[in-house]
Amino acid sequence: MSGAVAPASLAALQGAFRDYLLGRSNAFLAEVSESDRADRTTLLGVYHEGYALRLIEVLTADYPGLHATVGAESFDSLARAYIAAHPSRHPSVRWYGRGLADFLAATSPWNGSPTLGEMAQFEWLLGEAWDAPDCVPAVAKALIALPAEAWETLSFEVVPSLRCLTLGFEVPQAWGRRAEVGPAPLVVAPAPAPVPWVIWRPDLECFYRSLEADQAALLAALVAGLPFPELCESLVGFEGEGEAVARAAGLLRAWVEAGMIAGFHR
Repeated sequence: MSGAVAPASLAALQGAFRDYLLGRSNAFLAEVSESDRADRTTLLGVYHEGYALRLIEVLTADYPGLHATVGAESFDSLARAYIAAHPSRHPSVRWYGRGLADFLAATSPWNGSPTLGEMAQFEWLLGEAWDAPDCVPAVAKALIALPAEAWETLSFEVVPSLRCLTLGFEVPQAWGRRAEVGPAPLVVAPAPAPVPWVIWRPDLECFYRSLEADQAALLAALVAGLPFPELCESLVGFEGEGEAVARAAGLLRAWVEAGMIAGFHR
């Protein structure tokens, strides 16, 4: 640095350094003394590039499907634009990419390809599911053992990792084959209609599956904490009143066996 820094100018100096790291301004260069071995641009380059490269590394690890969809060069440009707009503020870089899906949906030119925002949303929720608290799911035997009268007030709790989203593109299908495409871009086809999906982690592996319309309605009612009679009511428009109870009971048992249900209470 060129001379001592007065306490009153420290905040301004820090702001100038931040702007230099983010590529907003080179004014900070004037505060750095050159050495016999390198000029100030070279001396500061390690900080300028190191900050961006570390965050690009983080985003690449969190969004492999997005990386495969746009390609390495375009992903680098995308990541640098996100870094410039969203400086890292969390103590852990694990949460740095949380806003990427919203950034893509709102920022040109990436908002012209809604598949990119959907891929980012799906991958972030997969990461959230992986990082969610561990939970021992309920077992079907305990559900079957309940007396008939218990079902009148029975409600359910999903595992902490469970996440729901609706996608207009076949993002999960494309994500599943991301390692097979090699250097070629990953192609994400549009879905015939928007499809609800659920993501969860019952143990040491994340799972995801598409939902039919009645399944999505039942799961939304279950997440809301509604008791079993009201869960059945959520299916009446799909199954008819006579079949709703059997359909709800069958889906609940399937979800328990899949490890999606943490417990139930009266």
